[in-house]
Amino acid sequence: MDYSAFRLGERDGWSSRADVYDAATARATLQTIPMLLHNARVFQGARVLDAGCGPGYVAACARLLGADVEGIDFSEGMVRKARSLLPDIAFSVADVEELPAQDRTFDIVLSNIVLFHVTDPLRAMSEARRVLKKDGRFVFSQWLGPDRSECYKLLFDVLGQHADMSRADPAPDAFLLSDEAEVADMLQTAGFRDIRSDVVENVLHAQGPSFFDFFMNFGVRVPLILERQEPAIRASIRNEIDARAAQYWSDGSYRIPMPSIVFSGRAD
Repeated sequence: MDYSAFRLGERDGWSSRADVYDAATARATLQTIPMLLHNARVFQGARVLDAGCGPGYVAACARLLGADVEGIDFSEGMVRKARSLLPDIAFSVADVEELPAQDRTFDIVLSNIVLFHVTDPLRAMSEARRVLKKDGRFVFSQWLGPDRSECYKLLFDVLGQHADMSRADPAPDAFLLSDEAEVADMLQTAGFRDIRSDVVENVLHAQGPSFFDFFMNFGVRVPLILERQEPAIRASIRNEIDARAAQYWSDGSYRIPMPSIVFSGRAD
């Protein structure tokens, strides 16, 4: 299956969201970082790669723990943002499916809600394994799917009822990596052992008045589907998403459970 159009849409979509990441996506992704770092066992002087760095928040936290950090992202807009926020850390434009590093370079590779967006997650895992030293740790996070996430259940229930999904560009399964057994098999295939997973009970605190409008800045996958729909269908989806989200409105914001899962393994 050719996912090249989806990949370009993801890259361009994240570049356009670099300046609003703090007010949207970060409201959920930052909650996963403590577990990511805990399982990585970052130590003073560790060489760490933040693979899919976005604005650089994982890299910044690893640096605070004493690591020697660099970051890469395929979105030029995100790399510009990271460089502006954290000029003392090296950030560059590169692909997690083809890392620009020699074999056995890093002690730790971290990816926070990144493989959700790639076209070949097994290749990304294998690249992480390639650049890790023996016994190095790869730790990545992923959103749980609609079967365990109230946020994604709300969104995909409405999309399933109204959207013509065939209009969107072909894309890999968004929630393949939400399956612990599937991911364990993939990590073993990529050359990792001592594999574990931990669920993080993220709660998305979203600004109003429209949850639909907020989520159009939060991610890229859902907007890539919606932009292909007829205007009347988009309006129906917007109205129903906002109606269903109303139950989560409290004290001036939406508070919707949106759990993530953190996977880790050690390189053979």
